[in-house]
Amino acid sequence: MPAPAQLVPHRAVYDISLDRADESGTIASFQGRMVIEVIASDCDGIATNSRYVFQSGSAEGSTLLTDLRTAQWEAMDASSFRFLTRRYDDAKLTEETDGNAERTGAGVQIAIKSPAEGRVRFGDDVMFPTQHLNRLIELARANKHTLSARLYEGADPGTQIYDTFAVIGSAKHDEQGLSVSGAEKLKGLAKWPVTISYFPGEGSDPKERENAGGEEVPVYAISSTLYENGVSRDILLDYGEFSLRGKLSTLSFPEKNDCAKE
Repeated sequence: MPAPAQLVPHRAVYDISLDRADESGTIASFQGRMVIEVIASDCDGIATNSRYVFQSGSAEGSTLLTDLRTAQWEAMDASSFRFLTRRYDDAKLTEETDGNAERTGAGVQIAIKSPAEGRVRFGDDVMFPTQHLNRLIELARANKHTLSARLYEGADPGTQIYDTFAVIGSAKHDEQGLSVSGAEKLKGLAKWPVTISYFPGEGSDPKERENAGGEEVPVYAISSTLYENGVSRDILLDYGEFSLRGKLSTLSFPEKNDCAKE
């Protein structure tokens, strides 16, 4: 059985900036903001809304304004998962992924509405995003340091999973270097440095399975400081030819439903 949900409702805003860019790469400049809202929408599941707005520039001088919006709902027991992602480039809708997944006795069944209607099935070992995060926290609390998991996030076009590998560092309890509003609610909580690498998995384009020196190359990797209540800070997004840093700038905690009274 999946671990019980450990996320607390919160709204986190991150300022995103360019950390590194290869001279031969396609990205020369980058600036944006990311907002993540975790909402206890009901006592059966958790909703997560995110919006990621950024302007990127190429070495040739062209710029692109991208607005990426994602809405997800996941059952507390990881039995079902709904997702909708829309991407706008220079205010024009360029991508949309819409669908839902159900965990059945025959594995994980996924029904996709867009970009193209269809159905796909994966094994029951596939995790959903909140389930995966809960498992990371559970292992970190148990002083375990790795997690290998097949992860389905509903990413475009909705027909593929990622093979992920997470490395969890040792727990810390100090609260140095965080002065944003709402940070007082993080005091005393355990936190861990976590790095998750995402590799193209089942259903992905074979061309994405590149190798370097005999080793499979991740599509991207995310490093952060993860708190036991699900909040993240000090984010580093590594896409190979460039990397981005996310600095937590605003943090708030709405009230959580008391399901024991319902």
